[in-house]
Amino acid sequence: MARTSLAGRTAREKLNSMAVDLIPTSPDIVEDTYSDGDLMTEEEYITNAVAVTGGTCILQSITAIDTSDTGGAIRIIITDNAANLGSRGDAVNAADGAADNSMAIVDLTNWVDIGGAKVCTKGNLGIVMKSISTSRDLRYGVVNISGGDIVIGSSEDIIVNFGVVKD
Repeated sequence: MARTSLAGRTAREKLNSMAVDLIPTSPDIVEDTYSDGDLMTEEEYITNAVAVTGGTCILQSITAIDTSDTGGAIRIIITDNAANLGSRGDAVNAADGAADNSMAIVDLTNWVDIGGAKVCTKGNLGIVMKSISTSRDLRYGVVNISGGDIVIGSSEDIIVNFGVVKD
């Protein structure tokens, strides 16, 4: 993950810099069978999502790569802190504080089989997000919304790439 420094730039320079970053992540999804609505993982980091602590970014795109070739529909829930979305393997049950800090919910449903993997992209999102005052990171969780079971083999089976424009 690139660390972007925009310190010392005027507002116009910041806007014109288009500090674009692609942040790859590998969520720690435990090998299991997840029913529809089950939380597959939570509190995953989008490291250096913003340029400065307490900063903002615009989420432009999310691309997921399913190397297990499963491709079931998933929901990405992005928050600004270590949000507890519930227990892995159960329905999402976020505490009020966690739910209050949700900034984006993006459904990934249009999986395309490209041979050894399935890939899904959601672009042109334009969602403004802000980190907490002591961090440059954001957090996210993954939920099965396929309407059936998803069988995941290991934490390397899904890769999620976040495309952001930093403040």
